[in-house]
Amino acid sequence: MKTAPRTVTILRHAEKPDEKDARKPPFGVDENGQAQSTSLIPRGWQRAGALAAMFGAASLPLPFVRPTLLVAPAYADGLAHRPGETLAPLARRLGLQVRTPVPKGEEEALVSGTLLKHAAHDLLVCWEHHHIPAIVTALAAALGVNTLPANGQLWPDDDFSSVLVFAGQPSGGHTLTQLSMGLLDGD
Repeated sequence: MKTAPRTVTILRHAEKPDEKDARKPPFGVDENGQAQSTSLIPRGWQRAGALAAMFGAASLPLPFVRPTLLVAPAYADGLAHRPGETLAPLARRLGLQVRTPVPKGEEEALVSGTLLKHAAHDLLVCWEHHHIPAIVTALAAALGVNTLPANGQLWPDDDFSSVLVFAGQPSGGHTLTQLSMGLLDGD
């Protein structure tokens, strides 16, 4: 595909509060430590910082590459939400804006209207885990990738460390790999 990006790295937003019992710690906090139920928990902010350190480093372990475009879902309520918060430290470090072209639930539009239109770019997508398989399915179909790893089909609720990497190959086409970033203790 001519208009395909070089790489598309897809990850889930960092750790969040327990949605089954919002009264139970750890609680969501914004970057300033103020209570915010739609925000990351402290461990999530640690992960966001570790992502910034890894993707902002002078050299990255293969198959990772420094992103040239950061993407998260749009939210109508104007609040900061976990995917954008996860990318915020990296965006600052790289001097990039986090683009929010579509809300979650419009993953096919994300793929066709944004991801596939950035030829020769390295994209980093941070999304809500229940919607990642829709991105992976649409992107795999467009890029001719036939086999989906486990998280490309169903992302586990407790997995904050995995990442999926679509990588363009010199001979043409793309591969899709699932890896653990291993950024924090316990990953």
